Amino acid sequence: MGLLAIENLFSVLEPWLLGRAIDGLIAREYLGLAVFLAASNAALGIAIVRRRYDTRVYGRIFAENALEAVERDHASGREAGQVTARVSFVKEFADFFELMLPAAVASAAALAGAVLMLAVISPMLCAATVASALAIGAIFWFSRGRMEILNSSLNDEMERQVAVLATREAPRVAAHLSSLVRWRVLLSDIEARNFGAAFAFTILLTAAAAWILIVVEDNTEGQVFAALTYVLQFSQSVIVLPYTYQEFVRTREIAARLGTGAGPQGDGA
Repeated sequence: MGLLAIENLFSVLEPWLLGRAIDGLIAREYLGLAVFLAASNAALGIAIVRRRYDTRVYGRIFAENALEAVERDHASGREAGQVTARVSFVKEFADFFELMLPAAVASAAALAGAVLMLAVISPMLCAATVASALAIGAIFWFSRGRMEILNSSLNDEMERQVAVLATREAPRVAAHLSSLVRWRVLLSDIEARNFGAAFAFTILLTAAAAWILIVVEDNTEGQVFAALTYVLQFSQSVIVLPYTYQEFVRTREIAARLGTGAGPQGDGA
């Protein structure tokens, strides 16, 4: 997490450093550009090291937790099909921490960093960004309960998969596959709705940013560039959130399922 924090710190500072480099180059000064290049190369090295480290750590975590889950399920008498499904849940759980969690942390750091740096460059634009963030956060919050219910239903159906396929009965297999599709479609609909609402707010924020920075306030070229970049950084992070948040809700349901042994005991068909 320490390497990830340093990596995200550079992401927050990058637009500001580049903005200073632009102002420096306009004045025929090169120190700002040198600082930007040095920081960029340092961040690149850290990013490479972190990715190599994460693959090894989370691979070991998956192997250890999958073995523990299999031993626990065998002891409780679960069917082989359910054990197989729950091993895939462990893999999905480990993948979230290796792949999705860094993206979520990066998004959160970008959001917080954008607000903080905009407070320095343009308090008016910072207030507009905070208002957008609160509105988008409310959208995610109100969809949370529905997403939890749908993910639980999807995971119940996935645990039945091997047992249903083993029956070789076409109607039961077709019903099972239709159920999987139905739950995924409903989850996708929520994600699309959240995505659309969030994107609409970012469009309004970007237009407001251009107006505030160029018409209302008197900023240098470097400040305008940095502020607009922070707005775009904020917007990109917000667009990632619908999928990231949905995966978080799903992973939390999987964690509860693996920890409590929840889920159907038969094929359920």
